[in-house]
Amino acid sequence: MGEPASRSRHLIDQEIIGVLDVIPTTDLTETALMESRKNQTQMMPQTDVTQIFPVVLEEQRVPSYFGGPDIRIEIIRPKQAEYNKLPLYYWIHGGGMVLGSPVVDRPANASLAAQHSFCCVSVYYGLAPEHVQPSQLQDCYSGLKWCIEHAEELGIDIQRIALAGGSAGGGLAAGLALYIRDQREFTVHHLRLLRPMLDDRTSITPDHPYAGEFIWTRPSNYFGWKAVLGHEPGREAESEYYVPARAASLAGLPPVYMNIGTVDLFIDEALLFVKQLVFDGVPAELHVYPGYHHLSPIYPDAHYSREGAKSSEHALLKALQLL
Repeated sequence: MGEPASRSRHLIDQEIIGVLDVIPTTDLTETALMESRKNQTQMMPQTDVTQIFPVVLEEQRVPSYFGGPDIRIEIIRPKQAEYNKLPLYYWIHGGGMVLGSPVVDRPANASLAAQHSFCCVSVYYGLAPEHVQPSQLQDCYSGLKWCIEHAEELGIDIQRIALAGGSAGGGLAAGLALYIRDQREFTVHHLRLLRPMLDDRTSITPDHPYAGEFIWTRPSNYFGWKAVLGHEPGREAESEYYVPARAASLAGLPPVYMNIGTVDLFIDEALLFVKQLVFDGVPAELHVYPGYHHLSPIYPDAHYSREGAKSSEHALLKALQLL
């Protein structure tokens, strides 16, 4: 007997299909987690961005505002800036809540810092299952609040703050934006959500006929949500700060940019989230890319990757009044 027929491979954009043969799709489990973390660390680029871009990279330990352990952040700033005060780009990394670190996104942040004079800050939040919510929310909030409280020291403009994240980081960014909205201690001016992980209920619904077959699957999504929530996903009452798709209202969020691929597991929850944003009067920009899977960003020269980079950059600069 041969391999079972794929339900969605024929839909994948040919420019980005190659990764499916290089990185086989496997469902993430507790047993496989440590090996996955090890493999991901080995695959992360060991690039010294200060040798490629005219930037300065430093690490900082900042206190938790919730009594927890100190939080590690990394800060990338341009050596020569366009502005007296730099716009702040606060980035939250992906990895299904259980994997990853800011290292993989360091080149992109360094490029943004060099090209557009941003102060780019990334946070090393606690990974699940060792840490469960509200740990992630508190870590991410503490890192951002510290930056704002030390704005003069960092040379940042607190009137130009962008909050961004990819995949799980996109979900954490959206939840953090809701928390910031409700706490009213400071303001965020733009929210960038790239292929965001927004809804725990996706992990317990039947398989999508085409989305989520490759890369990040429904079983992996179930594992990630169960790990970070500390209980079975899909409970009736769940905090919108942990699961932003559960928010009764998204009113009061800053302008949002989002992109997603049609064969990405998160396609439906992204569409519903943008629908709610529009209903609640939040300026929202959504780009849906045909045949794009969850690892499409590793092909930066593919057509829709280039289009996404251009549109997301425009949305960021426009929201922060830098155009």
